[in-house]
Amino acid sequence: MELPALIYFTSLVTEGSAAAAAPLLGVSASTLSHSVSALEQAMATSLLSRSAFRRGSRAATTAQGESLYRSALHLLAWYLTLIEHDGRAGMAPPERDTACPLPTHRLRALLGSGLTLRMIGYFLSVYETRRIAAAAQRLSLTQPTLSRQIGKLEAILGRPLFVRSPHGVLPTAEAEALRQGCQQVEQAHRQIMRDENFSYFRAFKTLKLASMMPTSSDSSLTVLLANLVRLWRHRRYQPPLTISTIAAPQMVDGLLDGRFDAGLSDLIDIPLDFDSSELEKSAIFLVFGRAHSPPPNQPPRIALTSYLLTVPALGTGLRRVTDRYLDHEGITPGGIFETQSLSLILRLVEDGTCCAILPAGSFRAHAVHAIPLPDRYRMTTRLIWKKDHPNLAIIGRLRAGLAEIQAEAGNAGRKSVA
Repeated sequence: MELPALIYFTSLVTEGSAAAAAPLLGVSASTLSHSVSALEQAMATSLLSRSAFRRGSRAATTAQGESLYRSALHLLAWYLTLIEHDGRAGMAPPERDTACPLPTHRLRALLGSGLTLRMIGYFLSVYETRRIAAAAQRLSLTQPTLSRQIGKLEAILGRPLFVRSPHGVLPTAEAEALRQGCQQVEQAHRQIMRDENFSYFRAFKTLKLASMMPTSSDSSLTVLLANLVRLWRHRRYQPPLTISTIAAPQMVDGLLDGRFDAGLSDLIDIPLDFDSSELEKSAIFLVFGRAHSPPPNQPPRIALTSYLLTVPALGTGLRRVTDRYLDHEGITPGGIFETQSLSLILRLVEDGTCCAILPAGSFRAHAVHAIPLPDRYRMTTRLIWKKDHPNLAIIGRLRAGLAEIQAEAGNAGRKSVA
């Protein structure tokens, strides 16, 4: 949701029709109508009564439309104080029950100002970190892009907000005055989004992602999930994201019955009614405790015959890889210990009680002796979801976010090598 959509919608309701509001805003009636229709589509609910349009009378809001109208007036009134260089801009936004229709000429000025909802978040991030680079990383933006956005905000407001220093940036007196109002209006915006009774948010109050259990706080999966949470939060994507770590069989059941929207899994056999997107391939290692490793150059098939092998529970991709390796290589371990806890597996390996077959990044290299297995046993991590998921657009956003995180990680890896 951005300012133009809110401006078009509130003006249409205030003036009574797209034909009446469009000339006052300096846009075509079709542009205004299409924007409102897109807003309804994004919210998956009707904001305006179509029967009123058919009768040619004034636009009438639905219950959801009336709620959005009042909420939008609440936010737009505060944003207007910014571009009008009103000294009240540092104050809290008006109460929701005091919102009044806004003159269209003021909305037109706001529309032409170039101000966006995201600029407030950009300003607050720079204010909190005191560094453009740190704020850009938090927001998943490049430093030049964030600098340009802050410069554009300063130009719109007609006041400097930050002064560069050897240690970063320092907020000006104008920024100090603006901060409290920005924080409160951002909080108000989030509260509005929680309060609205749109069917979109009733059906998808959270995007529910299931994930296989990370093996440690440093594993590649843990880093991927942490970066996804950070990206979702700082881009302010809707609906909010929740992540549940769960075993693979329960993940599939949850995707089938709608408890989860998507899953991160190392499953080898993807159910036919699922779609999937490959994220990464991980090398597989036979791992021993550092102080209990086999003699140098001893083949893994010989070493395993005298060790207790700990394996993950049935149904997981890692268990399939383990079983396939033992079967293809004709290996019979000295013993098998099965557990659903990857943390317990790591502990048993590090203290020398067991050995295990684990993917790269799931163990601490300094604490174990790891023998790489052939590439044909590599493990693949995939994002999976039902083909008939009712909101494939949000699945697409999730895929794009994960792809962006992986691209950033790849670029960082290439830079470190260089």
